[in-house]
Amino acid sequence: MKVYKVRDLMILELLTLYVITATSLIALGETRLDVYISLYILEYFIVRALNRVEVRLVSKLLTVIDVVLFAVFAYIVTMRVLEILIGV
Repeated sequence: MKVYKVRDLMILELLTLYVITATSLIALGETRLDVYISLYILEYFIVRALNRVEVRLVSKLLTVIDVVLFAVFAYIVTMRVLEILIGV
């Protein structure tokens, strides 16, 4: 039996969630790219929180990735809220 590293399991979890999400959204007929991106980012943060492994070098890189992904997510959510409130 092969012993998997936490990183490998995290990648497998993300891949599984991404496939389920994409399949579900396609089945629902969703065509907006921002919906896919938002859900993928949320799934990334959930899996990252559940698999809290801190490696110094990797942690610094992941922190940069986290900030960028959070900024993209915040932008998408802000645009959606403005679209609802203002009707843009």
